[in-house]
Amino acid sequence: MNTSQPEVLFSMSTGYAPLTNLLGAGDPNVHWIDGRWWMFFGAFRTTLRNNIFAATLAPGEPLHEGMRWRVHTHPSSHRRALPLVPQPGRAAWDRYGLHEPSYVEGLSADGSGRPVRRLYYTGRSSPTSVGNTSPYSIGMLELTPVGWQRHPRPVLTGTARNPSALGPKVVYSDGMWRMWFRSTTGEPAKGERPVSEIHYTESVNGIDAWSTPRPFYTRAEGFAHAFVHRTPEGFEMLLSKSPNLFGDDSYPEQKLWISSSARASGEISDWSTPTPVLDAESGPAWYRGGFFGSSLCVADGCSPDPGERFVFFTGAHTPLNWPRTALRRLCTGKRPPVPAPFYFTIGSVPITVGPTPRHEDRGDRLLPARR
Repeated sequence: MNTSQPEVLFSMSTGYAPLTNLLGAGDPNVHWIDGRWWMFFGAFRTTLRNNIFAATLAPGEPLHEGMRWRVHTHPSSHRRALPLVPQPGRAAWDRYGLHEPSYVEGLSADGSGRPVRRLYYTGRSSPTSVGNTSPYSIGMLELTPVGWQRHPRPVLTGTARNPSALGPKVVYSDGMWRMWFRSTTGEPAKGERPVSEIHYTESVNGIDAWSTPRPFYTRAEGFAHAFVHRTPEGFEMLLSKSPNLFGDDSYPEQKLWISSSARASGEISDWSTPTPVLDAESGPAWYRGGFFGSSLCVADGCSPDPGERFVFFTGAHTPLNWPRTALRRLCTGKRPPVPAPFYFTIGSVPITVGPTPRHEDRGDRLLPARR
C-alpha cells in the first residue's frame, strides 16, 4: 500500500480566516454529489455549540493534492459559515451539538422507491465534550425540497452497559440501512482510558426498528471509528482508535487502518484483517495525537489507477503550550490560536490499495459515477 504525505485542509491552530464564527472543525465526510465533491463536517461555533457545515470543490473538480475547499457561508456574509440546520432549541436532546456527520443515499421504505438523502450524526445534550455524564445519541437529517430537516428524536440511543452511541457510519445496501457506530461508557476525561466498541445494526427504513446492535469490534481491539464505503469491487472500512488528546502514554497506538469485504456485512468474519495506512507517531505534530472522524473516497475518474483513494481525517495535535505558542505567533505578526484544551486539523492524503473481491450488491448507486 502506497501513501503520500498528508496535507492540511483546515487547521484549528491557525484559524479559519476569513470565517469568524468557527472555533474548531473536524469529522470530514466527503462524497461525490450532483457533479461535485462535498465535504460535510462538524464545527464548534463561537456560540460554544456544535453544528454541521458543508464545503465543496468547484463543479467537476477532481480530488487532488493541493485542493482548496470552499466553506458554504451565509448569503449576507461571506465571513460566517452557514450550518445545514438551525441550532436545536434549549429543550432538544441534541441542543449542545451536532457533529460526526455521515452522508448516505438510499430508497424510501414507503413502497414508492423514492431516493432519500440523509445525514446521520452524533448529538449531545451536555455543554462538555469530554468527561461528561450525559450520554451521546445518534440523530438524523433528511434532505427535503426546502433544505435539510432535522428528525426531532434520536434514531439510536445507548444501553445500560454503554450509555453512549455515537460516531454513526451508515451505508444503504441490499435494501437495508446499515450502521456501524461507537458504543461506549462515555468520552474519557484527562487521565481516563478510553473504552470503545464498534457495534453494528440495520433497519428497513433507517429511522426506527433497528436490529439489536451486536458487537463488531470489541473493547479488546479498541477501535473507535469505522467508516464504510462502497467501491467498484465491494466495500472498504477505514478504522481508527480514540485519539490521544492529552498526550497520555497509556493510550492505544494511533494509526489509520483499512479492511475490505465483498459485501456490506455486519459479520466481522467477512472482512479482511485491517492493514495500516497511516502512522501518527511518525508524522508531524498536527496529527501525532491520532485520528478520528475519518472518511475514504474512491478517486473515481481522477486517476488511471483503480486502487487510488483519498483519505480525509481529523488529526489531533500533540498538546500545545498555549502561552508559548501565542507569544511565538505574536512575535512573527500572526494571530495566536484560540485558547483550547486540544487542537484539531482536517487533513487529506491519497493512498493506493489492492483489489477487493466483487459482490453482486442489490443496493443501487443513486448518484451517477464520476467519469
